[in-house]
Amino acid sequence: MTRRTTSSTEARRAQLTAEIDQAIAGWVEEGLVDSTEWMTQGRRPLLATPIPAPPGTWFDRLAVERVLKFFLLLKQLIGRHAGREFRLMDWQVRYLVAPVFGLKRPDGYRVIRTVWFEIPRKNGKSTLCSGLGLYLAFADREQGAEVFAAAGDREQAGIVFRAAANMAAGSPPLRKKLGRRGIQKKILEHPVTHSIFRALSSEGLRAHGLNVHGGIIDEVHVHKNPDVVDALETGVGSRTQPLIVFITTADDGGELGSIYATKREEIETLAGGHAEDPTVFGVVFGADDTVEDFDPFTEDTLRTANPGYGITVLADYLKGKAAQAKRSPQQLNRYLRLHLNVRTKQTTRWLSMDAWDASARTPSGVPVPVDLDALAGRDCYGGLDLSSTTDFTAFSLWFPPVTDDPTEPYIWVPFFWLPEDNLKDLERRTKVPLLRWSKTAAHLGPALRITEGNVVDYRAVRALVTDEVVPRFNLLAVGYDRWNATETVSELADAGVEMEQVSQGYAGLNQPCQQLERYVLSGRVSHGGHPILRWHADCVGIKANADGYVKPVKPDRKVSSKRIDGVASGLNAVAMQLLRAEPEEVPEPSIRIIS
Repeated sequence: MTRRTTSSTEARRAQLTAEIDQAIAGWVEEGLVDSTEWMTQGRRPLLATPIPAPPGTWFDRLAVERVLKFFLLLKQLIGRHAGREFRLMDWQVRYLVAPVFGLKRPDGYRVIRTVWFEIPRKNGKSTLCSGLGLYLAFADREQGAEVFAAAGDREQAGIVFRAAANMAAGSPPLRKKLGRRGIQKKILEHPVTHSIFRALSSEGLRAHGLNVHGGIIDEVHVHKNPDVVDALETGVGSRTQPLIVFITTADDGGELGSIYATKREEIETLAGGHAEDPTVFGVVFGADDTVEDFDPFTEDTLRTANPGYGITVLADYLKGKAAQAKRSPQQLNRYLRLHLNVRTKQTTRWLSMDAWDASARTPSGVPVPVDLDALAGRDCYGGLDLSSTTDFTAFSLWFPPVTDDPTEPYIWVPFFWLPEDNLKDLERRTKVPLLRWSKTAAHLGPALRITEGNVVDYRAVRALVTDEVVPRFNLLAVGYDRWNATETVSELADAGVEMEQVSQGYAGLNQPCQQLERYVLSGRVSHGGHPILRWHADCVGIKANADGYVKPVKPDRKVSSKRIDGVASGLNAVAMQLLRAEPEEVPEPSIRIIS
């Protein structure tokens, strides 16, 4: 994507966002939408994908008003709000209803086809699900619409359906529309359009295919197999504007490769700007447990994580849960997950992407590429991460400062390789634009270098080092992970490159991790905004041992879409720089091991 295309997309996105915000302000004034403190206080979701803005996208205000007015026909079902009309809140409209139902393609159909909506418990999730399902089934102007309330088991699927059935029965206009026989125990049906709304679970999944117009998939984290999700996602082919909505609370972060983990990773990738898919929209409400002063028990934390604070979920209830968790360590993880939407077992995210991005731009936001010509003859260190022959291979150059100026940056120049035969499959699994990156200019060639066949040709890696790097720069040493590296290391050593093995345990990586984080946070890493390195930096998590030593966690490639190879190679290079910076240095052989 060119810079001009990017800027036009951002301008269009800003315009659409402004139109949505302006419309919501008008709807609040008209009484169609309720205003909340959560929005007026300027709180924001933990994570959100950008407003989709492909060329020709426009905002259909009337389409959103149609949804808002439909909800007013419904009644609240439980608690102190029972019997009241269902007026949506501003945060529900801003982060779900307006973008999903209002953003249209030039042909008038919806842009967004898949929604991820993640939020702590008691924020009106199931009720909102029910209303959306009813709208898609009976008010979306789709003949023969088939809409399903789906869950991992029959009981959970029934919760959303029963709420929808009770809503339909309690709404005179909708009850009249469906007729006496339209509201049944297991199905809602419109006799004229033949549209239906019913529950769906893996136990009741039909052998033959579904013709899906809408799917509301509740509590994704409890789905143990992909059957229901696959049936819904593959059943939309004959519909002009289908909509699949995943609405859930977080899992605990411990089950890699689950449906929840896979979908959540996709949303994180899109929200991080590493990939683009205008048909997917995601938002995650919750507390940010990565901030240094995170306190899970304050009222401010509770308010930020729960947009329905004081409305759908009572303040006293949440404060009571917080007090209980503070007293009882056994309750803490449950409290964090259910009421703050914190994944308690997930790896701690490491690098600040705000600090990372700032290092690649001027204060005014202009990208600053790395000038390799200006680095000619400079001392540098290399880092090699050969990883799997069927996946990413990465090599990094790390240039230390040449002056005593404490603000002079370290310069990081990465290189990446992938095998050609695996490119499309890996792009599908990781959701990032690998093909585009293979055509994007970067350092001494494309951002992603492709080798023929189904494994990385390590000769290309060796050629880069010996033919491009060594003649241009003063390469002092290359640190490497011994995994699958024996032959390549030997050949580079034979070519005169000093190769040193870096232990990938806590002892070998703790100091490089600590130093790299410090450099990033202080704005002293110049990396030019390389897109693959940025993606890998955003994927890195760390874990600590009992002594407080840290190391990065390599994701399981079989189940995770995350990759960290570029950062791994950079840490190996940083390890070399730190080793050489030690005051007492003794001669070493050309190949050695750092433990």
